[in-house]
Amino acid sequence: MWEELVLKPRGEDVPPEADFSIVITDSAMEPLIPRGSRVYVSSRAALKELDTGLFLYEGRVRCRRWCEDYNGALILLGGDESRREDSIYLDRERRRRCLCLGKVLL
Repeated sequence: MWEELVLKPRGEDVPPEADFSIVITDSAMEPLIPRGSRVYVSSRAALKELDTGLFLYEGRVRCRRWCEDYNGALILLGGDESRREDSIYLDRERRRRCLCLGKVLL
């Protein structure tokens, strides 16, 4: 499954720094972000180690926590570390094909 971008009029519940929102359609970030949750994203905020972001990789938008190893590989971590299948390891070559769309505002 992939995330669905949804443009919505700005309401009082929308953080002022948010550029867009997205509805999470998979369980990869549970329990931190439950399936069906709407999250707000800033495309201007810089990600720091273990921040949650939206990433475009292989034609799919994925919500994951950002981590980098000592070899320059990118690791997109799911919300539950015991579910390793939710994490995505991108070596230096594959990392170049991954685009960060923004920081999820938690």
